[in-house]
Amino acid sequence: MGKRLAILFALFALGLAGWEVVLQRRIDDLQFARRRVAFLESENERLRAFLAGEEKKKARAAEAEERAAVEKAVVAIRGLEFLKPVVYDVVTKQGIRETLRRKLSDLFTEAEFRDAATGYAAMGLMERGYPLREKYLDLLGEQVAAFYDQHQHRLFMFKDASLENSQNRVVLAHELTHALQDQHFGLTNLPLELKNNDDQTLAASALVEGDATMVMSEYMLKNFSWRGLRDNFSGMMSQNLNQLESAPRYLREMLVFPYLRGQEFCEALAARGGYAAVSSAFAHPPSSTSQILHPEKYLAEPREEPQRISWPETNVLGQAPLCDNVMGEMGVRVLLTDWVDPDTARNASAGWRGDRYLVYDEGGAVVWKTVWDAPENAAQFIAALKRCLQKRYKLSSSKIVESDGSFAVKEPRDILLLSPTPTEVLLLDASTARWADALAHAFAPR
Repeated sequence: MGKRLAILFALFALGLAGWEVVLQRRIDDLQFARRRVAFLESENERLRAFLAGEEKKKARAAEAEERAAVEKAVVAIRGLEFLKPVVYDVVTKQGIRETLRRKLSDLFTEAEFRDAATGYAAMGLMERGYPLREKYLDLLGEQVAAFYDQHQHRLFMFKDASLENSQNRVVLAHELTHALQDQHFGLTNLPLELKNNDDQTLAASALVEGDATMVMSEYMLKNFSWRGLRDNFSGMMSQNLNQLESAPRYLREMLVFPYLRGQEFCEALAARGGYAAVSSAFAHPPSSTSQILHPEKYLAEPREEPQRISWPETNVLGQAPLCDNVMGEMGVRVLLTDWVDPDTARNASAGWRGDRYLVYDEGGAVVWKTVWDAPENAAQFIAALKRCLQKRYKLSSSKIVESDGSFAVKEPRDILLLSPTPTEVLLLDASTARWADALAHAFAPR
């Protein structure tokens, strides 16, 4: 009996050993299968990555071909060759906003933006406390699809802005024109970033943007197709214009002016001498929006230049002006349009020859001198300005004091309009008698 049990245990042990061998083989097979699956998945991932990389290479190659084609077309239209390859930078929409933010910070401090906003509000161009810096950034971020930076000499484009889309190629043609301008004329040599003459800066910008818009328009016509028309129409319909529509008229007009009025100005030059005449203008850029609105003033012999207004001293009551600027014909037109009507504004600003305004006392005190072509132009401006001031301040006409000589300050918010000469108008506007009297002593003729 004991012998049998021993034999049975031996047989059982042998069976277990056999099963153990089979089980181990099964485990080994399973592990091998898992390693093979992992290997195949890794290979598939590698293959997918390879294929994605190849697709990206193809897409980049296709984009490069499209860019080269647009570059070639722009060169043919503008008549200028690229002196060196254009440097492209692809960024996200948020990336473009951050790039614009850094660019604005490099040019203007937050204090300068606040002072400019205070000055614009004091002149009646926007409401007090308007967050100019952020709103301006919102406007640019909403409108910009690509832009050329003359400081970095780079052309920035949206990451998802495929050049298969006709509208994106049109935008690229515009920005490539800026690259050509920069390489041939040096955009940083132009007065595009003045802090005390908005009018001259806007005029120079109109030359730069008008030239590029003219090239862009010609590119669009030369490459017309129904699909392109659909792309451009779809792009316009889908564009977010909320920020532009809600912005003060002054910002809207200043944003659009260089493109629309600038193109008309460049077309007037081109009518005289083609793109060569436009190129020549970069050596002697327009110095006022009056020259942009009336190209004959720029083309006259001699050229009709704005009259610069100088004062021997601008400190008043121990304060330097927080804003010292030039409004220009376009600025005057926008101001009067806001408070009167477009026709009156256009006619009353058309005889502009020069101006300069100073703002003190956190926006509570303003001196503004304008110069006009003829006495009748000055009279027309005074009539429109009086209507503007009455509506803006809800004043009776008796609160606006006109004089061609000396005067006495009666009380706060008496607005003083002086005519030192038949073609000059001097506005003194202060919210306190102290500042009104100080402005009168500092700037009124004796």
